[in-house]
Amino acid sequence: MIEITTRELWMAMKPEEREDACLALMQGGDTFSRDVRPGILREMADALKFRESFLKRIKPVEQARHLRRLVDSPTLRHVCEHVLRSWVASRKSAMLICFVEAQGLAHTDGILADDVTCPGKDSLIKGVRAVGAKFPSREVALYMGVMLVAGGGFWEGLAEAIETEIPDFKRILLPST
Repeated sequence: MIEITTRELWMAMKPEEREDACLALMQGGDTFSRDVRPGILREMADALKFRESFLKRIKPVEQARHLRRLVDSPTLRHVCEHVLRSWVASRKSAMLICFVEAQGLAHTDGILADDVTCPGKDSLIKGVRAVGAKFPSREVALYMGVMLVAGGGFWEGLAEAIETEIPDFKRILLPST
């Protein structure tokens, strides 16, 4: 069974991808980013010994630079999953939409409707296959990794679906392992 940690996934990303993920959270107009951003800004202000009002006034690019440094260190490592989820919602929406549409799941811009039930293994295989056919393998591995670490119990059969459709998933994502 495929197992991956948030930290392994974060470290598998290129530095510019990590920077972009942090920027996605700071600029993201999606509901998730808007909901988590205030709490993360408070934590960042505490960690940096800044006034929160100052941190809110600086440009999102600067906020992202600070966030990246803090997520790379143990200081705010615990918010990494939020950063990754925001990145997928903001920057990987085409993959998100492809994945859920291939499964026939009701959604709005890739965000599932509230009444959607957990998809089964066959449905998940369809989604993984569709994304794999349309996007580069490394991007697919990163996206699927985020879905694994941030998806909770909803995507319960996803690891098995990935093993079926992307047998070299870990090698693609973590080539040094």
